[in-house]
Amino acid sequence: MSIVARHRLPEETRGLWVVRTSLVSPRSIERVVQLASRYGYNALFVQVRGRGDAYYRSSYEPRAETLAGQPADFDPLGYLLQCADGVGLQIHAWLNVFYVWSQPRPPRSRQHVISRRPQWIARDRHERYQMTTAGKVEGVYLCPSNPNVQAHTLQVFAEVAQRYPQLDGLHLDYVRYPYEGYCYCAGCRARFRNAMAERVTAARRATLDRQAAGRNPLAWMEAFPEAWDEWRREQVSAFVQRFSRQSRQVNPNLILSAAVWHDALSAAHHKFQDWRRWLHSDWLDTVLPMAYDRDTAVVQRQAAQAMAQADGRPVIVGIGAWQISPDSAVNKIRAVRRHAARGFCLFSYDVVTQSGASETYLRQIEGEVNPKPFG
Repeated sequence: MSIVARHRLPEETRGLWVVRTSLVSPRSIERVVQLASRYGYNALFVQVRGRGDAYYRSSYEPRAETLAGQPADFDPLGYLLQCADGVGLQIHAWLNVFYVWSQPRPPRSRQHVISRRPQWIARDRHERYQMTTAGKVEGVYLCPSNPNVQAHTLQVFAEVAQRYPQLDGLHLDYVRYPYEGYCYCAGCRARFRNAMAERVTAARRATLDRQAAGRNPLAWMEAFPEAWDEWRREQVSAFVQRFSRQSRQVNPNLILSAAVWHDALSAAHHKFQDWRRWLHSDWLDTVLPMAYDRDTAVVQRQAAQAMAQADGRPVIVGIGAWQISPDSAVNKIRAVRRHAARGFCLFSYDVVTQSGASETYLRQIEGEVNPKPFG
């Protein structure tokens, strides 16, 4: 862990995830900062890369389509940082990693990564992918093992860190595979084959190559299922390691974090998201496990489990406020505090405030979020 970054974590993070839909105008951004400050929050995780697009000034990815009605020089992240200056709010740039599209139609910009580089798209066992959410997949993912995908994504993230030195942190999301049914693209098959080739005899290698060239292109994966899973885990971890090294070089003050599956074992097995390793390797300063269950007892167990798996590293527990009442949110905040987490983060500002139109939810939980000292 970066010593500087560690000391910059609040004693208790009281956070809000802010979805990109609240960054579409100067007024909506002013409202975000106003409400967060008014009701006792000290950290905003603000989604500035949602679907392979930019809610900031980017040299590498297209401006978000929802900003089309704004002047060309409108910079949502830059304006938010300006509004938040001096009001006691940490600002973390929330960056979706491998998840890059979720509409049935293609992006309007030909500069979007899935239009420019369709060969980078992650695919299932049948070489298919989907544009929108269905089943276990949210939409289009890029292939985590593709060196060009990693290089492009790191370039995008480096620019954010360099262009906005006022940022307090970089926050990764969807830094994983959709589930164990991905990615089986031609590139993955070739890279895995090359990784395994020296571990088998020449005769076995020839047999598997013959099978893969014939009726079973997945022959190498099926022959070594455990190694195939471990190899995919390593692709994501290698990205996080490179991201961490790069970010520390750009700005050692940055707090590096990720939104993660609440159970580290399940995350590593089903999503190839080995966040426990990332914490223990000091690649991240903290994680935000998404403990989104409606049942407070379940959230309490998930928080305790994540804390145990983190082995003393800072954990900020994510709470699914969008689907629960204010009273339930209060109970969950109390449960998180009982386990001495490093704080909590509500998902999301946009839902609980009705995109800034209502203060009712925030007002009803204010006393618990930021209790006033007696006297």
